[in-house]
Amino acid sequence: MFDRVVEAGDILPATEAIEMMDQVDLGPTIDIPEIPAGADPANITGEERRFLQGEIRRLKAERNALVLAHNYVPADIQDVADAVGDSLYLAQRGADSDADVLAEPSVLFMNQILAAMKKPHQKVLAPHLGALCSLAAHADVEKVRAWKEEHPDGLVISYVNTYIEVKAESDYCCASANAGKVLLHALEHSRPEQPILFLPDLFLGFYAARLMERRGQPLGRLWLMMGACHVHERIRPAHVEEQRRLHPGALTVVHPECGCTSACMRQVREGVVPETMLQFRSTQGMVALIKEVPQKEVIVATEVGNLHPMHKAVPEKTLIPASREALCAYMKQNTLANLYLSLRDMVHEITVDPELARRARIPIERMLRIL
Repeated sequence: MFDRVVEAGDILPATEAIEMMDQVDLGPTIDIPEIPAGADPANITGEERRFLQGEIRRLKAERNALVLAHNYVPADIQDVADAVGDSLYLAQRGADSDADVLAEPSVLFMNQILAAMKKPHQKVLAPHLGALCSLAAHADVEKVRAWKEEHPDGLVISYVNTYIEVKAESDYCCASANAGKVLLHALEHSRPEQPILFLPDLFLGFYAARLMERRGQPLGRLWLMMGACHVHERIRPAHVEEQRRLHPGALTVVHPECGCTSACMRQVREGVVPETMLQFRSTQGMVALIKEVPQKEVIVATEVGNLHPMHKAVPEKTLIPASREALCAYMKQNTLANLYLSLRDMVHEITVDPELARRARIPIERMLRIL
């Protein structure tokens, strides 16, 4: 079908991209770092933890700082943070805050969002500059610009897992929590023939394509980028099937970035699994879901760090990771020790070129409005 090798980061019509889902190497194009010993709370003594958390609390008060922690960072950071959540929730909290310092243990594209949205008096700190993102690395801004040149009337919807240069080329941003709503908004406010590029996550793009089909929208106008999170992509259908076999009464909840997304959606569509027993949610949406469902066992297909806030929300329920190996080494570059040092020494400040920030704020603000 193709006269060239299709690689991660390439942009294809949606039907072709979906056909190629299992044939393209979507592995990381950047090095995956070692997870530091300090990211495992078991490697920190109780005395050291009490000191670090006490100092972080003292520095938060002294600096008028807000600590915004992602669900995937180590549990002891989550426990000392002012807010714990996914990218959309933390962007909202940061945008609403008047704190002098916004310290965000996460990955750097999220710090860039805060830096683009911050008020003039605020500083944005990242505990570790090695907290990159394999999915964001797939989104080559030059490929986005080339697509826009070929489709001058096209709309670009970029997933939040992109760096600021890509957001500045976008019409909308979205998070997994509101990807469907953003796509429907774009469909309702565009011409029927207007092309739409959704990037960079192919599995979330597949999810979006099925949403379009259910709304009677032709897939011919949708383009997808061949990108993936190396952690979620490796959660395969076999992982979910094995846990469902071991726990037949458990509810399964899947993050739509996962490599099992297409198979799980097909099972629901074909009636193999009832929709009440297999659902799709964003990182934050999973925490809300388990509070509502009657099942006492829940199979969770996402990065295992999300089990901590889920367990805190409903401690009496049993949470079963679809894959215990689903660990994001980039998120785990954030440790309690380097969060303390970041606040103590006011490092590492994240800044964004003012013109890039101005352009990126447009799609980011649209993301924050479409909830």
